[in-house]
Amino acid sequence: MKRCIVIILLIGAGGSVFSQTKEEDIVRLLELTDTVALASQALEAYIPQLSALVPGIPDDFWDMFREKMDMESFVQGYIPLYDHFFSHEEIKDMIAFYESPTGRKLIEVQPEMTQRSMSFGQAWGQRLGQQIVEELQRGGYLQNL
Repeated sequence: MKRCIVIILLIGAGGSVFSQTKEEDIVRLLELTDTVALASQALEAYIPQLSALVPGIPDDFWDMFREKMDMESFVQGYIPLYDHFFSHEEIKDMIAFYESPTGRKLIEVQPEMTQRSMSFGQAWGQRLGQQIVEELQRGGYLQNL
């Protein structure tokens, strides 16, 4: 009887106290995957590139730019994306994975993996581009260049 009363109280209080809304779980997933930190790092890496494109911009401009990076609006923009592509159960499954030792390891090594994969992709693309140019030359397609 006591168990029934507890269950009724929990349901009457707006549902199970153990479940969260889909939006809260999406935010949790973004936190687990360090999405905001990675986006901030990407923006920080992009600033020197922008600065090189337009030389002479003072450092205090970039400091102001950093202050205007509203990462909360970034998170709010991600919520509808995850909501569109994944059910609440799928979001919960991803949370379970990223809370597991394997998921934590993936998060830990992913920045280095991404950097290495970019280097690999760039070298692979250069080799492929060179092969295409050689084939075009052999075929006589680059005679006028």
